[in-house]
Amino acid sequence: MTLRTRLLVASGACLLVVIAAFFGVQRRQQQVLLDQLDTQLSLFADQASNLSVRPSVSEPSAVGDTGELFIGAVVNGDLIAVTTPASAPGLVPDLDDIARTPLEVPTTIGTSDDGIDMRVIVQDLGDLMLVIGQSTEPIDDAIRSLRISGLVAVTAIGAFVVMVGSWVNRLGIRPIRAATEVAGAITAGRRNERVPESPANTEAATLGSAMNLMLDTTAETEARLRSFVADASHELRTPLTTLMGYADLHRQGLLTSDEAVDDAMRRIRGQAKRMSTIVEHLLLLANLDEGSIPIEPITVDVGQLLDDVAADARVVQPARPITVEVPTPIEISADRERLLQAVSILVTNALIHTPVAAAVSLGAEADGDAVAIRVADRGPGIPGEHLGHVFDRFYRVDGSRTRTQGGSGLGLAIAKSIVETHGGSVDVESVVGCGATFTLRLPAVRDTTVTRMTTTSRSTTSTDRP
Repeated sequence: MTLRTRLLVASGACLLVVIAAFFGVQRRQQQVLLDQLDTQLSLFADQASNLSVRPSVSEPSAVGDTGELFIGAVVNGDLIAVTTPASAPGLVPDLDDIARTPLEVPTTIGTSDDGIDMRVIVQDLGDLMLVIGQSTEPIDDAIRSLRISGLVAVTAIGAFVVMVGSWVNRLGIRPIRAATEVAGAITAGRRNERVPESPANTEAATLGSAMNLMLDTTAETEARLRSFVADASHELRTPLTTLMGYADLHRQGLLTSDEAVDDAMRRIRGQAKRMSTIVEHLLLLANLDEGSIPIEPITVDVGQLLDDVAADARVVQPARPITVEVPTPIEISADRERLLQAVSILVTNALIHTPVAAAVSLGAEADGDAVAIRVADRGPGIPGEHLGHVFDRFYRVDGSRTRTQGGSGLGLAIAKSIVETHGGSVDVESVVGCGATFTLRLPAVRDTTVTRMTTTSRSTTSTDRP
């Protein structure tokens, strides 16, 4: 059963309960009024019987003020009226109905006016039948007014229920159904479908926005995944093509000398090593994404770590000017090997993508509750439109898939994953022609106060700037 059907059933049930309650109140009110009338009739009947009323009585005042009462007697089959209602002097009960009325029991019977009934008590006084009654018209009018009031109330309640139902349907059920239809359309393959906008500040609007955000995020993720698979396939296709080419040369007997065989084996080993590096980097990224690589935090002296990275870079490019600048000793809680890997990636990225004459500086400083580690270079910089993508896997600034300077295209992505695994963040700032600055921010352990400045002239280790 759908929500709309349940709402209709619930609304109908509520209306039925209201109608049943109204009829119950009406019947109870009618019974109360009849009981009051019966009590009044019984009192007058007792008084009249005690006075031995006879048809010859011409002064009804003997039983007090009769008001709207009818007092009469049935003698020899004829009805003789002693008093009649003041508001309807000609109103008398129907003689045939009197004959069928049980004695001493208040009963409603017809009258000379077909539209009016009378409540009567019949008593047997021996030589005559005493009849005392009163018109039920006031009671009928009261019940009729109650019915009209109830009808108006039920109509108002029904209209209110319809308005509320329409309001709930418009703000709740209809948008949910639209969201369901969009889900079905997407399942059927129409991935561009989105949930229509709903009135603001409603649960349906929140659901629609969340669903659209989820669909947009999923579409973006799928697009990135397709791009990633294409890039990874391209990176692996080149070395595989080389391996197959040398294998075909050997199979066809074209490697005729030992020198040719040795050169082919050397190239095969180089391409296999390249594929192994790509696969290892992909596996590392997958494990970092899943959190399956254990992080063993220890207290790390950031200044010493940057000195070690600079020392490693010194071996790679002795001629490059490199400075390490840590004004005060800074310690953080981190996995030293992973953090060393992340910083080395950034430094190696600078070594590969900037001229040897471009200076590289490493630095760290306390930044509130975090420590900022910066790797800056004075190279050509990165165009602004590419800054938001430099940490994407296999991203190329020039749009080309050719890599002439080595690297798997995954280094910056690995550095970002390592830092985020530590609860930190990484970003980049660059001005074309003035170099680029990569900043790692990690939670701090403590800061102490000692001045520290180290100047060297070398660099680090890892992968690529686009």
